[in-house]
Amino acid sequence: MRRSLIFALLISFSLEALSDVLATNKGRYNSGGQIVEVECELIGTGRLRYPPKARKFKYVGEVIVGFSVAKDGSVSGARVADANPPGIFERSALSHIRTWKYNPPVHNGQNVQVDDIYVRLVFKPDR
Repeated sequence: MRRSLIFALLISFSLEALSDVLATNKGRYNSGGQIVEVECELIGTGRLRYPPKARKFKYVGEVIVGFSVAKDGSVSGARVADANPPGIFERSALSHIRTWKYNPPVHNGQNVQVDDIYVRLVFKPDR
């Protein structure tokens, strides 16, 4: 995975972080054999759930999640690209990303599916 394809969005576990979530991400769309970047505007999210085991032991970590935004603005194909520490936050991160809703991505006046969007979710127990 190339670093240039990762567009990081830092999200912490707090209500204050909601404003940080509503942002614009960029992804890739194949337009007749040519790859173009398309902006995707995030318009809503569900609550990020901090895993109880991680809270108990005050684990700090992050998960990089890759996904696509479908023509209707929903998230599809969410997958973990990296996690540190592994095995703690992945399930919570994927569940959270699947609640995200975008304005439908548009290229040349048509709704399109945009791929290769990556975000970084940061988990900190004290935030």
